[in-house]
Amino acid sequence: MLYAETVVFDVFENGPALEIHGLEIEGPHSVIEGPREKELEKRQKVFLGADPTPEKVIRRLTTQAFRRPVDDATVQAYLGLHDRHLKEGYSPQEAMHLVIRNVLISPRFLYRSLSDGPLDGYDLASRLAYFLTGRPPDSKLLAKAAAGQLSDPENLRKEAQRLLPRKASDSMVVNFTGQWLDTRLLKDIMPDPKFKFQPNDEKHAKLEMDYFFFEILKENRPMTDFIDPDFTWTSGSIAKKIYGLTTGFDKKKNESLHRVKLNRGGRYGGVLGNAAVMMATANGVDTQPVVRGVWVLENILGTPPPPPPKSVPALTPDTQGATTPRDLLSAHTSETSCAGCHRKIDPVGFVLENFDPVGKWRETWPVIDKKIDASSTLLDGTEIKDYLDFKAWLVENIDMFSECLAEKLLTYATGRVPNYSERKEIEAIVALNTIDGNGFRDLLLALIDSQTFRTK
Repeated sequence: MLYAETVVFDVFENGPALEIHGLEIEGPHSVIEGPREKELEKRQKVFLGADPTPEKVIRRLTTQAFRRPVDDATVQAYLGLHDRHLKEGYSPQEAMHLVIRNVLISPRFLYRSLSDGPLDGYDLASRLAYFLTGRPPDSKLLAKAAAGQLSDPENLRKEAQRLLPRKASDSMVVNFTGQWLDTRLLKDIMPDPKFKFQPNDEKHAKLEMDYFFFEILKENRPMTDFIDPDFTWTSGSIAKKIYGLTTGFDKKKNESLHRVKLNRGGRYGGVLGNAAVMMATANGVDTQPVVRGVWVLENILGTPPPPPPKSVPALTPDTQGATTPRDLLSAHTSETSCAGCHRKIDPVGFVLENFDPVGKWRETWPVIDKKIDASSTLLDGTEIKDYLDFKAWLVENIDMFSECLAEKLLTYATGRVPNYSERKEIEAIVALNTIDGNGFRDLLLALIDSQTFRTK
């Protein structure tokens, strides 16, 4: 038995001997291009264009990369680099590759503007295009810049209207809502299985906000619709499972997004009643009033609290007798060093406690089964009983929200936070827009014509 195992092992490891006495190859003997080589050749022809001379290719490349016409000195500098590489024995492809690499590390490619003060036509074209499309300016916009027409507010507005998003999946809608509302964090949040929140629900929750934002923009709906609208976009699954709707949605579209009518003044609908936002401000397991409170101050009211002082140690107050999250937080924030900020944070944090970590309404805190107390006194002295009171207060003070959203839009467009004088300009724009109908698209176009947008 041992001998048999040894033979089997030897054959398994070494196998039978294979002796080759001859090898004959039949044609074709020339190298044949495979699919990858053919695709590379096709792309190379597109890149080189109709006139593949190095100078013409470099001029076209730098003009597109720098988003403006380039002078002869710039072209000759890159052409000299190309020619030196050829003299050193490199192939034409390798020489052009070096030029491309140098163009892509140029400050004129990496930065949209290199000069301070008012933007010139080409920089303004770049800012407008990247803001509304997420792409470099197209030929029509560059032609306007070349003709010096973008300095005219009417021409700038026309170009902005031409470039506005045309669908909910456009770059500006998806990227701005994801950054403003933190819904891009959803992919890293895993709701507890007890909430029965499926992967498709997460995807649709994020899409709800994109479609909602796009409709308000497209139809120039009033800013109050961000807070208390008469519609939403959702799937049948979320409508039933999270929002508790029994009518008003298409029951055949369980896994597809569709428009649903809502009654104003209800729990759901708007930015704060959205499942994606409630998920993004929780951790998938439980809610944290402080986190939600800070989020509302930063993204809805535009009054973010300062970061906690580094000198403040971890608090260990006496929490005996505290039975609810509200009691526990009250015990912690009785400390003088924390009370100042928490007087702003806590009222708007607790007002959202009726929404669980995936946005479903609840009346009691889990585990302890105590009724949720969402009442608060806001900083202006207004006493509210619950979330519905808070929504009504936001609608009455919509300019506060509008200024916050306008500042977020300009930060997204310019890549910097507006300074004091620019915030004053935003206040004036919002106030005028409120008088003129308070439409969201009108506000966006007015921001594009602002001094803040036109200045580096």
